[in-house]
Amino acid sequence: SFTNLPEKVAKTSCMSACKHVATSLMNFLMDNNVRQVSMGALQQFNLDLIQCEQFAATAPVPGIRDGTLLMAFADIRQLLDLFLNWDWSIYLADYGQPTSKYIRVKPSDAISLLEKLNNTDNKKKNLFAALKKGERDKKKLIDTVLKQLRGLVNGTASI
Repeated sequence: SFTNLPEKVAKTSCMSACKHVATSLMNFLMDNNVRQVSMGALQQFNLDLIQCEQFAATAPVPGIRDGTLLMAFADIRQLLDLFLNWDWSIYLADYGQPTSKYIRVKPSDAISLLEKLNNTDNKKKNLFAALKKGERDKKKLIDTVLKQLRGLVNGTASI
């Protein structure tokens, strides 16, 4: 639908559309009404984001520089990558560095999503799940990461 528009209008419209979609996706994940998120949901969300990124990479409007449209999705891409790769040690070690792999991920967003993921895990627990060492270790890790992220937000980080 951008093909019949003047070039400048088409570029602006396409960039605005990509920014709008990216903002809407991020707002959906951060929405306070979304109380639980599972890893499966994040994986599906990632597939949806890949579709958006593929569209952006096709250069749907002539004259837009390579990678410009993809930048609209950079914040949510880094957030999803952090969770799907479970890269907390890298995120926390590199936080605040200009070369950080997850430079666009705000600690407050990470906290929000991690709490939603933690709420999902808490809901599916039963008496026997508490006995599983793997589940206990995961819960400990999430609690430790949440504590460190809150320290980053409050300026009292002890990493």
